Amino acid sequence: MSNSWIKNIHNCRSIIRSNLGPRVVNVVSGSPADQAYWLESLKITRQEIFRTDAETTIISSIEGRRKGNFLGSVNAWMEVKKAMDGAPLPPMVLMNMVFGLGKRFSPFTQALGNRKPAFPTPLRTANLEAYLTMADVAAMSATLWQHHLESNGFNGIIIKWGDEAIVPGRIWESGMSKYKNVDGIRFIWQTEPTEELAREKEWVEFDTQTLFMTHQYTRQGLDSLRMRLSERGQNRQVGVNLGSLAISYPLMQAAEEIFREDVLNDNKWVDWDPYTWIALTCRDESEWKAEAALEERMGKTGMVDLANRMPDFFYKIQQVRDIFRARHGRSPQIAVLDFGQPYWMDWGLHLSLRRSLEALVTDSDLGTTSRELFQLPQERDQNGNLLVRSMIPKGADIRNSILVDTVVTDPETVILGGLVVAGRHRKLQMPCGGCALFCAADDMMFNGAHAIAFKATGNRFQLGEGDRLTTLYLSDGPITMQVNESLINFEGGNYTLPVLGNPISFEEAGRRMSEVDTRLVEKRWFDQWNNWLG
Repeated sequence: MSNSWIKNIHNCRSIIRSNLGPRVVNVVSGSPADQAYWLESLKITRQEIFRTDAETTIISSIEGRRKGNFLGSVNAWMEVKKAMDGAPLPPMVLMNMVFGLGKRFSPFTQALGNRKPAFPTPLRTANLEAYLTMADVAAMSATLWQHHLESNGFNGIIIKWGDEAIVPGRIWESGMSKYKNVDGIRFIWQTEPTEELAREKEWVEFDTQTLFMTHQYTRQGLDSLRMRLSERGQNRQVGVNLGSLAISYPLMQAAEEIFREDVLNDNKWVDWDPYTWIALTCRDESEWKAEAALEERMGKTGMVDLANRMPDFFYKIQQVRDIFRARHGRSPQIAVLDFGQPYWMDWGLHLSLRRSLEALVTDSDLGTTSRELFQLPQERDQNGNLLVRSMIPKGADIRNSILVDTVVTDPETVILGGLVVAGRHRKLQMPCGGCALFCAADDMMFNGAHAIAFKATGNRFQLGEGDRLTTLYLSDGPITMQVNESLINFEGGNYTLPVLGNPISFEEAGRRMSEVDTRLVEKRWFDQWNNWLG
């Protein structure tokens, strides 16, 4: 798959260089501090990820209360129109959702000022002044989607999640008008269901002749999914839902008119997946009730919970359809766009982050593609290393590793199959691999595999297998926080009380970091990091 992935990465860069990327980008966060942060951040990186002429208008809006990503999209749409102040909308707008508590990414979330999509990648800006964040790289991958849809006649909004970069495994055709009369687009991977995919993902059903969506299936067991599919007819196929989506301006406008009061109600929230899509494909209330009855038999409570929050939800979706039909003479048409097997990089969880970083060091399809995405070289030296703007001591045992923007001074250093980015180290021991990112230390020892240190600065650190370690740069001095990837439950006492020997809880860490200006936190880290080997 790497050939297709890499070709699409090159296509994406060509779109950016040709100034064909989005003209308006709306970044949606959850607080005034985040609103200011993302506005400032994207103004710095927009010419790297959207258009080299930097002619991309950045709108930073807030979702102050939980809305769910459906009502949240309507809220953000209203904010976009307000920010445009009567100016005509471009053919397409990219809407990037970058909020969330990020509990399961503790303590890295807290180290990032409670903004997990702000995790830095190895990719630097052209002037080498900054590292692109995960949100930047995720938004950059969507530039390819935007150009494809726009060049095929679509007018509307791409709504995507902030810490997922998805590169298609198919090469799409452009220059036609097949999306001119399409009102929504589902992004899918057309593949055969497996037990894991059936259980973990929603499935989008579509007509093989028209490529229009006909239904969506909730997550369920493989046997149950297969039984439902067997009842739907021979001209139906399914694909894994990839999450992000596109909605036309006319359909979004109709949704705003019907759901505006719900958007303004602090107690209302609804997601797109799966129930908004199911409601849009149900022809009448009897089909909606049949879905609810089926879900009840499966032991699911999602539709009951939705009915308790919004008893009139299906009725309002039908009103959206009726308004749209009255204005445009047809029902909304929802198409599917097959990505093929996607290159999917999600840095929002400890396990997916570790797997992605470890793959980067290998010569697998994922590793080769990741290096291309981050503009790292592919050809290794005689020791199997990729050394990028880095200095290592003679005599050090460094093999099959990647070092980017790193200085190591002690010849007793051992790095075998490791990844080191922006490191300033005297002695670094990584005999089982691991990742040291933006750290500065006299002696850092990785005693087991799968460990990650992030922005840790200090004299001596030790990490065991699967450990995560970082430094929080608080007003009353830095503190070290850690966790292990084996901890997957961050609810209750695991979040509200100190665990694993940490001096404070993850909850308190988040609260204290929210009280500190992000620029001051960054300066404290940089001063420690920059002067370590001075």
